[in-house]
Amino acid sequence: MQRRGLVADPLLRHTENMWNIQEALDWLAGLEFFGVKLGLEQTRELFRRIGSPERKLRFIHIAGSNGKGSTGAFLESALRNAGFRTGFYSSPHLVDVNERFMINGVSVDDNRLAEALDKIRSAADAMKNENGMRVTYFEATTAAAALLFAGAEADFAVWETGMGGRLDATSIVTPVATVITTISMEHKEYLGDTIGKIAFEKAGIIKPGIPLFLGRSIPQEAYTVIAARAKELNASVIQPPEAPENAELIIENGIPYQTFDGRKTRLQGRHQRENLLLAECVLRYLAEQFHFDFAKAARGFANAQWSARFQVFPGENTVFDGAHNPECAEVLASTLKEVYPGEKFDFIYGTFADKDCTAFLKTLVPLAASFTFVKVDSTRPSRNPQELAALVHAFVPEISCKEAELKTALEAKVPHRKVLCGSLHLCGEALALRRQEKYIPTRY
Repeated sequence: MQRRGLVADPLLRHTENMWNIQEALDWLAGLEFFGVKLGLEQTRELFRRIGSPERKLRFIHIAGSNGKGSTGAFLESALRNAGFRTGFYSSPHLVDVNERFMINGVSVDDNRLAEALDKIRSAADAMKNENGMRVTYFEATTAAAALLFAGAEADFAVWETGMGGRLDATSIVTPVATVITTISMEHKEYLGDTIGKIAFEKAGIIKPGIPLFLGRSIPQEAYTVIAARAKELNASVIQPPEAPENAELIIENGIPYQTFDGRKTRLQGRHQRENLLLAECVLRYLAEQFHFDFAKAARGFANAQWSARFQVFPGENTVFDGAHNPECAEVLASTLKEVYPGEKFDFIYGTFADKDCTAFLKTLVPLAASFTFVKVDSTRPSRNPQELAALVHAFVPEISCKEAELKTALEAKVPHRKVLCGSLHLCGEALALRRQEKYIPTRY
């Protein structure tokens, strides 16, 4: 199996009345994000009506509370380095919707995305008129990903769940491998209020006889649930070795890399060592099954990038990290101490009103020289900056806390390294400001 050259998209056809990208995005934004769903029948019907593009693809299906995107980025980069044409579907986007659909490491262009959404709109309208089915935002983007990747004749599609797994629109596919990275308390209103219940939902991606690659840091309660489901489906469970506690830090062209046991990556922190080792297990299996050079592919790990995940900008004392829950805060604090030992930081923080800010901020306070609180540009309500300052001052009254617009906070001259965190949406806004591009908010 070798990577193909550029091809026409047989599943996408231009029509005289096809939308432009803004019309397509306006339609997409008008859809409910999740909607009320009791199963995957609606998703299957949508895929059937657009020609079942998923049947043309080899999927690596990834679920997990944290680490899905980074693990997917490692796999996509490695497979591309081996010479394959890749698709990578992920969410949420940071700056624009196109980022959700990567082909060979590049966001799909506006024309192709508009064409795919036009075809999906036609199917969605027919489903609504004929049987009252209302296609959701995530179903539409998932179908668009399958159309785009099949049209590009991708050899492998790295396929990230939105959340959960059992009822996630991505779960209608039959993958060549499944991956569950981590399990933590998140999206409790959708997935359940215990680790076991959340693990049950994530385990919904497991398919009969298809191997499951499971992150090493899975809690025991989650492991028990997931392993039991894998046994029911005769799916082998494979876990990577323990990640080393420490790595060597090297700087190349102003960018920090970590190296450990002959491996190299620009993604920082022990959690990224865990993600790399998990991706490596998957890659070794794929190399055996599809007969490609594992060593050549694995060299691609060094090229993997994942925006807003401890993203460092050369020549600037700034880090963007989308950490948004207490578990992520622990990881961020650990990584800051590993990469910049002994430093204090000026944190720029904003988040949504439904997030556990108290535990998050308590973790960062020992590393803080100051906090600047900002609001997130979204239809979802943000935490009030005054409330956030009160939380910090309850821990350490003397820490400097102020409120500012995001642009002002990013441009401010401060004596310490700036760390932007609290929300991937906030990081998306900041990246758009840096690129001087229009920010397209996402609800998830």
